[in-house]
Amino acid sequence: MLEEKDLQAIAEIMQGMESRIDQKMEKQKQEIMSETKGLLAQQKQEILDESTRRMKLLLDTEVTAKFNLLAEGQQAILEKLVPMSRIEAVEADIAILKQAVRAMNQEIDELKKAQ
Repeated sequence: MLEEKDLQAIAEIMQGMESRIDQKMEKQKQEIMSETKGLLAQQKQEILDESTRRMKLLLDTEVTAKFNLLAEGQQAILEKLVPMSRIEAVEADIAILKQAVRAMNQEIDELKKAQ
């Protein structure tokens, strides 16, 4: 039979083995955690890159095209607008015509009174 010394020796051997197993498991756990963090960082970067690529594509196809159409529409409106100098000239002509009409109305009123 096994004596207490033998049992104690077996217990120490078992404890040493348990300690080594715990160390190996901790090392493997750290390696797995490190690898997982690396993979997650890589996946995160891939997602960001894909999102950026899609955003650029959307901007190029949708937004830029709509801005170009808007600019074309504005250009068409600007081409149809009357130049400000011409508007100012017409306003000056209208002012002169108003004065002439007032003067004529006064003359007509005076002529009516004279009759």
